[in-house]
Amino acid sequence: MNTRLVGTVILMCAASLLTVNAYATDKPHKKMTLAEKGEQARIESAELEQTQLQKARDAANATAEREQKVLAKHEANDWEAQQLEKARAQSEQRLSREQKYLQQAQEAAAQTRKIPKETSDPAQSE
Repeated sequence: MNTRLVGTVILMCAASLLTVNAYATDKPHKKMTLAEKGEQARIESAELEQTQLQKARDAANATAEREQKVLAKHEANDWEAQQLEKARAQSEQRLSREQKYLQQAQEAAAQTRKIPKETSDPAQSE
């Protein structure tokens, strides 16, 4: 069975090689003149140039889109910076108020208070 399978595979390979060879010889190769080769090269060059120009346009558009995204993000950062500045200013105001209150408390503690002396005994007034 294996020999038969191997034989069939070899026969199919040989047949396909003959078919490919026959197909290749059916097409006559036309030799191009130098002028035709030059014209074909100009056409290919123009196509390549158009392709490169289109790629450059696409890249320029993509770059412009990225720039817009960066600018939009930068504007968002400006808002964020403003919010941080507001928070910083509020914090400084709170700290200055705390310092003022602390200074007032220290001044009040430094003052000597005189408690009036009563001549009468508090136990007698009840």
